[in-house]
Amino acid sequence: MPLSPPAAAPERAAPPAGWARLSRRAPSAGAFWRFNWVAHHQVIRAVHRAGRHVHGRLLDVGCGTMVARQWLAGCYATYTGVDLADSRYLGDARLSAIARAEQLPFKAGTFDTVLGLSMLTYLPEPARMLEEARRVLAPGGVLVLEFTQTAPLHDPPHDFFRFTRFGAAWLLDRSGFDVVEVIPLGGLWTRVAMSLIAPLNRLNRGPWRVFTELPVRLAYVVIQLAGAGLDAAFRDDDEALANVVVARRRDAARD
Repeated sequence: MPLSPPAAAPERAAPPAGWARLSRRAPSAGAFWRFNWVAHHQVIRAVHRAGRHVHGRLLDVGCGTMVARQWLAGCYATYTGVDLADSRYLGDARLSAIARAEQLPFKAGTFDTVLGLSMLTYLPEPARMLEEARRVLAPGGVLVLEFTQTAPLHDPPHDFFRFTRFGAAWLLDRSGFDVVEVIPLGGLWTRVAMSLIAPLNRLNRGPWRVFTELPVRLAYVVIQLAGAGLDAAFRDDDEALANVVVARRRDAARD
């Protein structure tokens, strides 16, 4: 896919109104009745924890609805969000630029922080994204990147890889980064909860939703709170759903 120059996102159809619009947003930290809250609230927590490393000019790669701009408010000086023009996760966000993660339309050293959440598994050549992130980072710049490990298959056939924290560290080292912090998300019971609520989500659609909405939402609450509680009680970082890794751009002299 050819690289598009920096531009505002093309005009799209008006976003859905009412409940349909709300249901497409990522769940907030306390919305445990929402689909996949069990994973999303842990992503929010990890991003907040990584926020102490975020600074200066921030580039959000695969930004979607740009929700990370709110999660990291106060941590950065400027925010730039890029994604694909045809991404179905944009909502009503207006992109700073349209671009692929492997071909960013910015000069070397433009940013102080690069963020990538829930996007690396979509890339058939993830190392190319890491190389581009290093290129656009200023010396000493920081990469905050989510490496999916055990999460369910997402958007097939465009879901290519899973990474252990050791594989993530190896890829980052090869690409000229030093790992600063590894923040695990969830665990076995989060994964189980996600698998249990997935068929409920498929059930809660179409004309029958008027009847299924309330019982499905109640099931979400029970299953997701149970999953989160069991993970908190029996934490095992080796079974993390994903790891958010903070890494610093290595100086050329040390490469």
